[in-house]
Amino acid sequence: MKLILAAEKLFGEHGIEGVSLRQIINAAGLVNSYSIHHHFGSKEGLVQAVFDNRVPAFEEACRARLDAEKAGQGELTLRGLLAARFMPLVECFDEQTRQSYSRFLLRLLYRSEAVHPYLRSEVPQPAINEVYNRLRNHFADLPNAVFISRFRFASDMFFGAIVEQRRLKRQAPELYQSDAAYWNEILEIIEHVFHVPYRGRPAAPLTGADRGTDPLG
Repeated sequence: MKLILAAEKLFGEHGIEGVSLRQIINAAGLVNSYSIHHHFGSKEGLVQAVFDNRVPAFEEACRARLDAEKAGQGELTLRGLLAARFMPLVECFDEQTRQSYSRFLLRLLYRSEAVHPYLRSEVPQPAINEVYNRLRNHFADLPNAVFISRFRFASDMFFGAIVEQRRLKRQAPELYQSDAAYWNEILEIIEHVFHVPYRGRPAAPLTGADRGTDPLG
């Protein structure tokens, strides 16, 4: 676990390619240079382990949010779906973990599908996938590539908002009366990312291949 936590922090701060295995081993307080290869096989294996480590807690919180939205609203609104997909990052991790994990996810966001750990994960993510598929169906008129781009933009904004909130609390704590006010504003901003009219070519009908590939990871 020391290796995973050290890697998450360093990957988030410096990027996947900006950190050496030796730096991770040193940060974890270990001396055996073969620790990573022994436990994870390679650097990419370590990236996968870092990603998978947080999935169960995130998945559980996502399911709780999704069920609460279904029970409270009667039907799932766009705001409810976005809250179910993103707010677990805020609600189920402490401040230090939230900062480290969000920075790590930012580094993963624009990685190619060939190496993105979300697509290689063996950890079950039914709630996460359900939310993504519902969001995709909500904007079925968008071409899949456009929807994925907007989802990435929204994810980028939310992860950045986690980092930005710390700065705001330190420099101008009077700006928001509560954390809830801040996050409601962030979710409203993200809603607009999806609602901006698409002005390109008409979208082809959705197929099964267009669903279930959440690019956030």
